[in-house]
Amino acid sequence: MTEHARSFKTFFENYSDQFKDCDCTNKSFTALDQYPLLPSQAIYVVNWKDMEISYQRGISELLGYSEQEFNHDLLSRFYHPDDFKRYFYLLKLSNKWARKLSPDPFSVETSIDYRIRKKDGSYVKVLRQSTVFQNCVNNKIMSAFSILTDISRIKTNTSINLSVIHRESGRVILEEIENSPDTIEFSKREKEILLKLKSGLGSKAIADELFISRHTVDTHRRKMLAKAKCKNVMELISCATMIGVI
Repeated sequence: MTEHARSFKTFFENYSDQFKDCDCTNKSFTALDQYPLLPSQAIYVVNWKDMEISYQRGISELLGYSEQEFNHDLLSRFYHPDDFKRYFYLLKLSNKWARKLSPDPFSVETSIDYRIRKKDGSYVKVLRQSTVFQNCVNNKIMSAFSILTDISRIKTNTSINLSVIHRESGRVILEEIENSPDTIEFSKREKEILLKLKSGLGSKAIADELFISRHTVDTHRRKMLAKAKCKNVMELISCATMIGVI
């Protein structure tokens, strides 16, 4: 086992030790059998008390691992080695927050994108969306439900990003966006205009607020659309928000 894998495993073993004297009853997985999956998706449940994958579906089709191969030990070592430092940092950050607040099952959604190794040795970029599946009587998080989605076709850079969102309100609770090498660079003035566009203002209103001409605003808009390779302002705002510019 590599040093990275040992660090990962030790981190969760220390958490698992907290359950030794806890009385926890496993929750039924019947509802998950009916959970709809796309061909690019798989689901699984990690039981932190027993350090095991207690439920999985679609893993073999997505990653090639059998049910026996896709276990807790594999989770500690199937990430891309170049991603470990950033991934482990975000993992500890999100888990520290979750353990402190102990959110109710399915009340928050944690999303993180990173590269994982398939059984054939190739790597695939995935988005992992996770939530609390079950808490114990002492409100400690006993298990987590995760959806893995292959996003290789829509995200080719190697940045690793984290967000924690309250599912009912949509409020962002925690966010860590990484500036990757291919992140689009916008000037200070362009960022100002982007923020104004995001708030719903048009070119004339933006020009008035920034004390510049409408022609200047329109010029910046055209340059930003070309820079981000976007067709319209809505795409531009979505792109800028996704990469953490605004």
